[in-house]
Amino acid sequence: MQQARSKLALACRRWMLSTQPALPALAGSALQAGGHVAGVSGISAPSPTQLDQIVKLDHLLNKSGDEVAEIWEQYHSDPKGGRVGTVMTAADYRTFVQRAKESPMFVLPLARPQGYETLLVQAQLPFVLITGLEEFKRHGESAPPYLTLTHYAELLDSHGLALVRGDVIHDKALSLSQARTIMEVTRAFYVSDEDYPLVHTFNHRPAAFRFDLLLGKLGLPAEP
Repeated sequence: MQQARSKLALACRRWMLSTQPALPALAGSALQAGGHVAGVSGISAPSPTQLDQIVKLDHLLNKSGDEVAEIWEQYHSDPKGGRVGTVMTAADYRTFVQRAKESPMFVLPLARPQGYETLLVQAQLPFVLITGLEEFKRHGESAPPYLTLTHYAELLDSHGLALVRGDVIHDKALSLSQARTIMEVTRAFYVSDEDYPLVHTFNHRPAAFRFDLLLGKLGLPAEP
């Protein structure tokens, strides 16, 4: 696994060095990466990995799938909590897991006043770590994540649902609204048969990856 990640990191570095998107405002156009995003072992996971450490699991088991989704999303709706939450169907979750193992890294644009900041996404399930590519350039594996997503599969068989919690680690870099959008967009790119080819290309043919196609998929202009 480590050898595979090293090969992927080298491929990503080549993409960062060789790609010069025709986007003068793109923050990531001059960045380069080597290695991979800081592993979860290098940070204190902000959320427990077991669902019963967050909620009373017995209580959820007696609820319908719709009720569980409502409870989970309501539980994470407090803007002061620094967290966001969503649910995935069993089919989407299984697709996500398979593709996250196959293509564990991706990039996403985040609009800033002076252009786009490139976010680097790494799946280390049950976690997904998201940090700024500029932060990764400066700090390497010790780069602090902006956002961590934790996935819970305890209700997969009983309710056909997986629960997802997003913890905003760097609230100066990422608002709750942005975190929610990133959480949903990350899921969409891995689950959608139409969008996943971009993720696959980034991981397996990085020289062919085009950031402008990513912007187009998101309906974003060359400059925000």
